[in-house]
Amino acid sequence: MIKWTKRLLVLTLVLGLFTCLKPIQIDLPSLDEGITISAYLSTKKGFQEVRIQRLAPFTNNGLNYPIKQAEVWITDNLGQRQDFREDPIKEGIYLPRNADYVGEPGKTYVLHITTSDQREIESSPQTLRAVPPIKKVYSEEIIVENSRLGKVVNGFNVMLDVDDPPSEGDYYRWNWLHYEQLDFCAQFDDFPAGGVTQYKTLVGLRCCQPCWGIVPCFSNCANVLSDALSNGKTISRHRISRIPYCPKDYYIEIQQRSISREAYDYWRTIDQLTTNNGSLFDTAPAAVRGNLKCVSDPAQAVYGLFEVSDFEEDGFFIIRTNTSKPGLYTCEPKPLPAVSSACVTCEESAYRTQIKPRFWNR
Repeated sequence: MIKWTKRLLVLTLVLGLFTCLKPIQIDLPSLDEGITISAYLSTKKGFQEVRIQRLAPFTNNGLNYPIKQAEVWITDNLGQRQDFREDPIKEGIYLPRNADYVGEPGKTYVLHITTSDQREIESSPQTLRAVPPIKKVYSEEIIVENSRLGKVVNGFNVMLDVDDPPSEGDYYRWNWLHYEQLDFCAQFDDFPAGGVTQYKTLVGLRCCQPCWGIVPCFSNCANVLSDALSNGKTISRHRISRIPYCPKDYYIEIQQRSISREAYDYWRTIDQLTTNNGSLFDTAPAAVRGNLKCVSDPAQAVYGLFEVSDFEEDGFFIIRTNTSKPGLYTCEPKPLPAVSSACVTCEESAYRTQIKPRFWNR
């Protein structure tokens, strides 16, 4: 009897706890069903694109739907018009009907969009300014104190110099890509060729063609600068990226663009949001207004940017073998050759290419 009484008492206490619990209602910041646009016009062929999406009602989930069957065109200050067509494969992406269409320094451009439900969107006029060439790209060791090894090199800063023109109000944006020539186009766990080990380990199948892996910018990607404090002078030691130490050469291609003041403000906001993002209550980076508005319905929220830019590129090999201090090894494991002599085709994608990088001189 006492045993059952104790059990009943425990059950009563548990049920009592649950009846005391109340659901917490949290008002999270949410985005309306806005339209987000990512549009680029540059002086480099093949770098013109307009991406149109609709934001679903969400809170920090980043869910967008492509907007299809829109009418898209760009006009310039001379009255010329370039129409865009929807990509037949990628929904919501529009490309110029003339594949050779590029922007020209000195011209002013306006982006026009009419959606299938007759919402009319326009950008503010954007003047394309010439960008100076990259003067110099170089790297510097990052030396840190290690409790066991003393001073060691654990990475490199990639930096550049550029001579800013005497004109005032120049704004820059940088991006980068890393290319690495691949020995293997497929990796898996198996026994390696030649009986190197009796245990399964990471092995690879060689590429059938010369192949390069592509690593897009993953840090410091909203990298912008105003010449307000350096007008007409050399912009020096501007950091582009930080790369880890590994005793093999590292190839990086840097893109330098001229941008407008509005684009500069937009990317700075993106950088601040990206840096601070991580809290449940942070605003999603997509909710940034740029230089676009809905002229047919001012209440319609439009996010994103129409960026016009001149374009300069340079490639650079970073020699990571001869360092002034011991290196703190951070290489990814390299596969051993597989038993099979089969090869794997290097398929073109955003992360792999058979095309030799433009500045690859080896």
